[in-house]
Amino acid sequence: MLLSATAGVLLALTGCSAAVEQPAGATTAGSEAGPVEAEIVVPEAKEIFPKTSAAIKKATSATVIGDIANGSEKGNFELSGTVDGTNSLMKMNQDDASIELLTVDNVSYMKPNKAFLTQTAGAEAAKKLNSVAADKWISTKNADQFGDFTVGSFLASMDTDELGTMEAPKINKKSLDDLNGAKAFKYTGSDTIFWIAAEGEPHLLKIESTGSASDGTGFMTFSEWNAVKPHETPAKSDVVSVPGL
Repeated sequence: MLLSATAGVLLALTGCSAAVEQPAGATTAGSEAGPVEAEIVVPEAKEIFPKTSAAIKKATSATVIGDIANGSEKGNFELSGTVDGTNSLMKMNQDDASIELLTVDNVSYMKPNKAFLTQTAGAEAAKKLNSVAADKWISTKNADQFGDFTVGSFLASMDTDELGTMEAPKINKKSLDDLNGAKAFKYTGSDTIFWIAAEGEPHLLKIESTGSASDGTGFMTFSEWNAVKPHETPAKSDVVSVPGL
């Protein structure tokens, strides 16, 4: 899967689990057979990837947390909300610069720090903006000026239709792994590792890019698939308006 120029790693994968029942006729000699936990079998990548595309396309919400590097640039982000973008929160950090972008009921707000304002507007403008909007949300009529940072655009940036044909052949190892206490299918490819929930709904849990630094490295975790709680509108006392924004 291709690395995104925006996030460093924009990959998504969900899978399916399979279980093997106790062989017919198998018993415990001398006593009544007790319940036997089914063996979890790791599916082949070619079975998982087509289901991945369908799962991503039907998702209604998700939370994605990433820590990525592209060459000498490093940053981290957290994106959470609905796929349609009507309720969304993005937090981005790169070096000393940071910004939060919030959308609730199609109304957008942003909370940049002084370093971000300095990079984007210049030192003098940053000083003036920071004097009236420090630690407050700035209501904005054009949040798109900073990019389309919604869960929907994030998932759409991934060419999921080609997962089966392009990524499955690159998987050279599969295993069952423990990821923060959760059983997960682990697929290792030429430059990417995927973790997929092995129990319950087979959602993507984590992706790690292991390629060259120039192409982008880092990891992303995925959670709250179809279960993100709505973000709330900021209190009026925490919101300011700035002419031109």
